[in-house]
Amino acid sequence: MRRTNTRHLGPHRHADKTSRSVGEAEDRLSALPDALLHHIMSFLKAWEVVPTGLLARRWRHLWASAPCVDIRACSSGRGGAPSELRDFVNCLLLFRDVSAPVVTLRLRSSDEYDEEAFDDDDADTWIIAALKRRAQVIHVVGHRRFPAPLDGVSFVSCHLRVLKLAYARLDCTILRQLSSGCTSLEELDLKDCVVAGTRIESASLKTLIMLKCTVNLDFSVAAPNLVLLRLVTPYVRVPSFHNLGSLLTGTIILDDCFLSADFEHGSDDDDDDEFGETTDDDNDKIDNYKIRCGHGLPPKRYALHGYKDRYGYGGDIESDENTYKKYSDIASGYLGDGQNFSREGNYHDDGGNDGCNYSTVLGGCNILDSLLSATSLELLADAGEVVLSRELKRCPTFINLKTLSLGEWCMATDFDALIFLLQHSPNIERLFLHLKLDFNTREPSKTGIELEERSFTCNHVRIVKIKCSKDDVRVHMLAHMFMANGISLEKIYVCRSGSAYLHDQQSMEDLAKHELDFWGD
Repeated sequence: MRRTNTRHLGPHRHADKTSRSVGEAEDRLSALPDALLHHIMSFLKAWEVVPTGLLARRWRHLWASAPCVDIRACSSGRGGAPSELRDFVNCLLLFRDVSAPVVTLRLRSSDEYDEEAFDDDDADTWIIAALKRRAQVIHVVGHRRFPAPLDGVSFVSCHLRVLKLAYARLDCTILRQLSSGCTSLEELDLKDCVVAGTRIESASLKTLIMLKCTVNLDFSVAAPNLVLLRLVTPYVRVPSFHNLGSLLTGTIILDDCFLSADFEHGSDDDDDDEFGETTDDDNDKIDNYKIRCGHGLPPKRYALHGYKDRYGYGGDIESDENTYKKYSDIASGYLGDGQNFSREGNYHDDGGNDGCNYSTVLGGCNILDSLLSATSLELLADAGEVVLSRELKRCPTFINLKTLSLGEWCMATDFDALIFLLQHSPNIERLFLHLKLDFNTREPSKTGIELEERSFTCNHVRIVKIKCSKDDVRVHMLAHMFMANGISLEKIYVCRSGSAYLHDQQSMEDLAKHELDFWGD
């Protein structure tokens, strides 16, 4: 094992005097290979990596060839960053080993205005320096209120594989560079970005994730080798997609409230989980947005006990457990002659329109047709959703589809949209339904489809999972519908959250109590 003078090891020089001389100590960490030491450094900020050169002679120049350069200040305050951050980063890049590539660059300034931090020009300079040093992965997080323009960066690189941007602006020039100048780009992640261009076309792109992006123009994506697509809550317009012949997994989550030419995006998202900040698990991010869009379990805010709801389901508002149970365990009184559900359907959504003009909803043309090759699809939206309902008229037959997850948007009007999609998904094996019973829901949108018959054939279904509130009787209607079409009860599982009716009643009671407390007797 390599030995080094203990004066570089700080407090270790006084340890174990009986077994070693005072002048030297065993340095096992320095005996590790450079690649492993560099991996350890990748978990540190740049201003934490440089001082490691003081640990031992072996570490003296390791920082200069570290493949990861992490310049992310905390969202509030500096988070340990040097007072003159701009000068520090300039020196860091200047004195790096010229032969060592910057494999990964992570860049984020504090959200607070700070003259001594760095501005957009500095960020552009550092991104260009990383691209010149053969960067493969670049993460950039701009200011929440002022998206990074990136207009000083030329995204032309044959090495760049992963680009993750948050709070940034992509104009036509940047999109054109990503299309033709980044021939190895495989993953493009955009969060809270402004897309101000019209098109991206990439033969190398395999993963595209767009979370809460503002799309101001008629924007389209053509990616023949795209395998994974996640489009979550776009603002103003829904992008269109073309030539996705390799797509395997697609997630589309829409909210019409944000789709309008008059909508202005002002993010109130105050979490600290930007790309690469705390976790890079995209599935967790998607789950969080599902909850925000109304497809997850309701938060535990109320606590009523010993009060029966009008459906006789029990005495609490909250969830039983976040687990699935066989439908047969909750079907008492509903099985038998199927009187609660007929093949003609008997459920109608009586909710009123919320006053929005949904005729102004923009974009999303042929969005279902573009997902034709997928083996797994999530199509989630609230009741009354316009784009997906409109596009059902051009719905293809999903021959490859094995897993299908659907939201409230296709449950209204006697389940017409659900039945239509099942008729066009003959080979599905797993079906997940997310029911959201809302007593103030808006009027369902007209799909424009006319079912010739209400039967469907899905001979390969292995499991059906339904998430619903305790007072949603549609779960029984769905069960009878599946039974009538050859899907046995043993394949149907249900996860019931708390009573939506009791939540609604409790909210009204809390509001009335608040009014009384405010105005007095």
